[in-house]
Amino acid sequence: MDRKDFSDLEEQIRVTVENAFNSIDFTGIKNNVYEKTESTLNDVKTNFKRASENFNRNMEDLKTNINVTQKHIKNKQVYICKKPQGKVSGIVYMTLGTIGSVIFAIQLIVFSVFSSIWNSFSILSSISLGVLLAFFTGSIFMTFRGASLRKRIKRFRKYVHCLKGRSYCLIKELGDSVSKSEKYVVKDLEKMIHKGMFLEGHIDKEETYFMLTNEVYQNYLNSQEALKLRKEEEERRNEELKEEMNDPQKKELREIIENGNYYIKQIRKINDCLPEENISNKLYRLEKIVAEIFKYIEKNPNKLSDVSKFTNHYLPITLKLVTSYKELNEQLVQGENIKTAKNEIEKSINLINTAFENLLDDMFEDVVLDISSDISVLETLFKQEGLTKNDFEKDMNEK
Repeated sequence: MDRKDFSDLEEQIRVTVENAFNSIDFTGIKNNVYEKTESTLNDVKTNFKRASENFNRNMEDLKTNINVTQKHIKNKQVYICKKPQGKVSGIVYMTLGTIGSVIFAIQLIVFSVFSSIWNSFSILSSISLGVLLAFFTGSIFMTFRGASLRKRIKRFRKYVHCLKGRSYCLIKELGDSVSKSEKYVVKDLEKMIHKGMFLEGHIDKEETYFMLTNEVYQNYLNSQEALKLRKEEEERRNEELKEEMNDPQKKELREIIENGNYYIKQIRKINDCLPEENISNKLYRLEKIVAEIFKYIEKNPNKLSDVSKFTNHYLPITLKLVTSYKELNEQLVQGENIKTAKNEIEKSINLINTAFENLLDDMFEDVVLDISSDISVLETLFKQEGLTKNDFEKDMNEK
């Protein structure tokens, strides 16, 4: 290979390398690096900002929770006396009683010793001894009184601590906190309520719960009243069931009413699933008519025989049609057959509504007859008394 060939080869290599370098977009690389760096910094800034916002939000939530808790505790403290009766007087009684007991005990001992030595018990000395004994007994009483008051204050604080910010608590739980029986705690709480240590305290009728506020006690009374009404309703229902066992007609009436309520609920349930206003209005009308029929039957059990077909045949078929409409309406593809079937069902519901309205109207036939009879009787009485318009005009003409 000669020098020229090497020169050509060198030139080819140089051109190839140059083209390779030229094909590399250094500006693009620079921009790419810059963009990635900028993106990374932005991500870091965003994440830092988000973390900072979350931290601030958490701190605000914590501060809110603390404020709510403090407010809750503060509200509970409103119902608890800050300076309960016996807090100061207990200390005073104990201090004076203890000092007095010691002083008068010493005086009694000294007086007894001297009286024994001198062997003289005059009337004056007897009176002095009686006075000392009286003061000593009074001092002992003050000591025990102070100790009793101090113990009550300690129990009061334990009760408050046991409540733990709650508005009510089991008597048993309070008793466990002071190692006393429930009967003792009930009497103890009643004294504290009477002395204003618990400003709105209440104890339930069964002496099971202690309630701190009037609001909680009122809620308790309301719940007790509701429970009482519910029990009375259950007792009334049980009495009705017993009567139904001896009266087949009442049993049949109850079964028909329950059956009717079932159909009404099913129609309403299906209606709630249908978005079309047209069919929905028809079903609302159907539901209302059926409800009125059963309401009338409940007040007039003698009409049970008139609705046997209505309950045993018409309603089941009606519910079946309404259910079929719902199933057709849920199909994704609404073809001609489905549309035709839905239209037929809508027409049938119109027919059913009309028929049920006529049935309801027929039930009032006896009522209309009774009203007509009453009106006829009333007109007859008015004519006999000369109170009708024709009789009045006749009397005027005669005059």
